[in-house]
Amino acid sequence: MDNIESIRIVITGLLAIYAIIWVIPGTIMSAIVSLGDPKRIAFIDEQLSKDHKKLQENWSSMLFSNIATRLFGYWLAYPLIFHRVKTSSKKFKLFMWFNTLGMWSCIGALTLSLIGKS
Repeated sequence: MDNIESIRIVITGLLAIYAIIWVIPGTIMSAIVSLGDPKRIAFIDEQLSKDHKKLQENWSSMLFSNIATRLFGYWLAYPLIFHRVKTSSKKFKLFMWFNTLGMWSCIGALTLSLIGKS
């Protein structure tokens, strides 16, 4: 049991380190996409959404708060939806994996730290 606890602590620490490193650039990137040129989220929608035209037609989906929520959703779901990507851009794929790992490392570190307290 002691070995499992040590492994959990190490994994929690590694996830927390990545989460801490990711938080500032992740926040900046989400602000750039949410508050910046709508073409950025339109491109991400084209790559990952099932019906990107429906999103573009609805004006409320282009509000910064809805863009940020959708972007976080894409970051969380990316491991399951990356097969939808149509572009061969390595920059886009790196952007998505960097942020996906950041979101999941936050969730993982918090979850593992709570498991240890029970």
